[in-house]
Amino acid sequence: MLGTLVVVGAVIVGAVAASPQMDLADLWEATVVDPHDGEAGSGGEGYSFMITSSSGSPVTWGCDARIEIEVNPEGAPRGYAEPLTSAVARVNEASGFTFEVTGETTDRDFDDRHRRTVLLGWADEEEVPGLEGTVAGLGGSTYLTGPGGGGRAVGGSVVVDTDDGGWLGFGGIDLEVLLVHELLHVLGLGHTEDTTQLMAAENSGQSELGEGDLAGLAALREAACS
Repeated sequence: MLGTLVVVGAVIVGAVAASPQMDLADLWEATVVDPHDGEAGSGGEGYSFMITSSSGSPVTWGCDARIEIEVNPEGAPRGYAEPLTSAVARVNEASGFTFEVTGETTDRDFDDRHRRTVLLGWADEEEVPGLEGTVAGLGGSTYLTGPGGGGRAVGGSVVVDTDDGGWLGFGGIDLEVLLVHELLHVLGLGHTEDTTQLMAAENSGQSELGEGDLAGLAALREAACS
């Protein structure tokens, strides 16, 4: 069982137009959204958004962004590369966004992803307390929003629980399915109460994207490119 898969890290809010000479890093202020279900009342039938702008539009990555994924292989199961490659390909095809695995890293800073790559790694609940209990993975992004109400994702992370037996486990749900779920969190989809969708908080056997999942991705893409 995927269990409750929650967004990791904070949502970053900043005034991007305060001063053209000021470093954006000096303007950031961390705030945390509901880590389980996304923003209440956002989205549509079968999907929700992690965060929306003041106008109600979902906040996601740029339309032409190349979203780089760096992998920390410490604690990873043997053969993880194949399901990761398949998961990235599935998400790219379904979403129109572009994730790209760029290589390995020793970085283990899953929380501080300000204007950085997406870090993917394996950990236990001692290192990442959010993995406690039945949680099989965590995924999400940090965001930058400005006084005009718009925003964009600027970094992110995905963490898989090492205590769940590697990609052969998770109650019969393999690593590829788990990574697809978490990467959709990184793009900006929250959980849905529709248990037939892959973005449901608990997985009851679904392995393919449902109509709600696809509708949510289409809405993210429209928001990014409009």
